[in-house]
Amino acid sequence: MYFAGVKINLHPLAGLSRLERWLLGTVWLVIALKCLAVNWAIPHYNVPIAPWVVIGPTLFFAAVVTVIWVTHRE
Repeated sequence: MYFAGVKINLHPLAGLSRLERWLLGTVWLVIALKCLAVNWAIPHYNVPIAPWVVIGPTLFFAAVVTVIWVTHRE
């Protein structure tokens, strides 16, 4: 999108370098694998808590940190 000769990119990840986007994707992949492992391990080992007790806060705080990291760069 151009406005008076100035290019404006409205996509929030557009300002990230290739390395930063790769790092962000890798970290989210690790978080997803951790969530899958927790979802398998809790019933497998008969742990008396629900998997969402671990997975919910993990995803919530990962999303908060991601939003802060992407939107508050200098």
